[in-house]
Amino acid sequence: MHREDLERVGGEQQVRPSRSGGGTQQQSGVPGGTRVPREVSLAGRRLAFVADETWRRVEASLVRRPRGRYRRVRREPLAEGVVRQGDEVVLARDARPAGDPGLLLRAAAAAARADLLLSPYTLKVLAVHSPPMPEPWPPEVRWSFLRLLASGRPAVAVLEQLDQEGLLSRLIPEWDRVRSMPQRHPWHRYTVDRHLVEAAAAAAELTRDVDRPDLLLVAALVHDIGKGWPGDHSEVGEPIAAEIGTRMGFSEADVATLAVLVRHHLLLPDTATRRDIDDPATIDRVAATIGSDTAVLQLLHALAQADGAATSTSAWSPWKAHLVAALVARVQAKLGGGPMPEPEPVLHPTTPQVSAPPLDVAGGAVTVGIEDVADGQQVTIGAPDRSGLLSTCAGVLALNQLDVRAAKMTVEDGYGTGVFAVRPRFGRAPVPEILADAVRAALEGTLPLAERLRQREADYRQDGVRSSPPRVSWHNGEVSGAATGIVEVRAGDRAGLLYRLTAAITGEGLDVTSARIETLGGDAVDSFYVCNPSGEAVDAEQRERVEAALLAVTRGQAAPELHR
Repeated sequence: MHREDLERVGGEQQVRPSRSGGGTQQQSGVPGGTRVPREVSLAGRRLAFVADETWRRVEASLVRRPRGRYRRVRREPLAEGVVRQGDEVVLARDARPAGDPGLLLRAAAAAARADLLLSPYTLKVLAVHSPPMPEPWPPEVRWSFLRLLASGRPAVAVLEQLDQEGLLSRLIPEWDRVRSMPQRHPWHRYTVDRHLVEAAAAAAELTRDVDRPDLLLVAALVHDIGKGWPGDHSEVGEPIAAEIGTRMGFSEADVATLAVLVRHHLLLPDTATRRDIDDPATIDRVAATIGSDTAVLQLLHALAQADGAATSTSAWSPWKAHLVAALVARVQAKLGGGPMPEPEPVLHPTTPQVSAPPLDVAGGAVTVGIEDVADGQQVTIGAPDRSGLLSTCAGVLALNQLDVRAAKMTVEDGYGTGVFAVRPRFGRAPVPEILADAVRAALEGTLPLAERLRQREADYRQDGVRSSPPRVSWHNGEVSGAATGIVEVRAGDRAGLLYRLTAAITGEGLDVTSARIETLGGDAVDSFYVCNPSGEAVDAEQRERVEAALLAVTRGQAAPELHR
């Protein structure tokens, strides 16, 4: 097993709450529940590191030397006090590590830039003789550290060498809190520390897209540093990142920017996948959160891409990247004072690539059109408006094994048009004729959606222990236009969950105008824009009824049948 595999194993040891209901225990400054898997990961990584180094030395010794007299290995200067010797980086003969605080990072950066590793003996010498780093760091030291991070993929192995010798924790003492720390969510591939290193490597590929690549690289390396302490890691990590930036010698303004990047590194992906990016209130909220700073917006976009790439493909899909880019374009247009960009293809009715012939139904006709979009298809369904139309369409899509990731319903002159961003669960593209026939049958009452979905869920049930109870929250201050509120549901994902949730909301007298669905691993975060048909705000009593109905659905109780 290689070191990277062990880091992934550590990331798979998810933290679950105590069965007794008393939460997790706190031991030795490590967040509760992580100590045992963390110790296992630390030991495994150390064994893998030593094994890799040993085999690398063995393979080098087996290289056949040319016949003839012995020739010295060429030593090629790479930086002050640092040379290349064969396939390793070593210290120059005149190097004085005890009197040169910058030699450690100068050697590490030189090794990464040459796509080589430091020799084991050089690591030991640096570990024993390197003096404490002055605080704040001298500019030359900070520049070497940034050169190391900017090296991209080769820097991963060099940073692992520094970490295994305890040198990385000398530079960033806070690093000890996240070393080999298991992640709390199943969509992460790596432990917290390896995720941060991978994010920095991914950020190195985006440095030409931002005006401050130095802040991007450091923010990527420390954006999740708050996970080593209890609480919301974004909020907890903000002052920690500021302290790290100050120690590294960044200016006060740069430290403030670094803290903002860590505090809001999830702002763009969370907003793009859980809110309506065409709602002016959404754009205003993002702009206000970042202080209307276009440079911060630019950095947050690059940081979101690096963070997603270092997490997993499920956490950063082409569809999610598309939504984030569309959100950034809209915020940028607002901050720049220019016109709003043209609507993106997701959730806007467009000319379909394939469509079904209209099917007559009471009050009008059912139409279905499909076109390929980023990482899936966009399905546009038209039908006579009635209560629960969005829920009915969502049920039909779920029955046809299509995962809905976003939805919007508009009504004009008694005719509803629903636009759904979907992805086939098993790779089979949707067929418009099948969908149109199912929608018509559901509207006429000949297709028992709730019963069929219950059977589908029983056929595909995946038993497992939920890491946390379902949660319902309201965000009425983040909406404008026809909708009067946003209700967000966090729960375990199941077949037909969107249908049941929207049916529950409709059953309590509210209309769902649009929905944003985010599914990561076995968890779903569904956000619904709702409005009261009476035009009045949703009162406290109605909110309580909606919450109770939604929680009942997440616990597996039947959703209310929609009145036809």
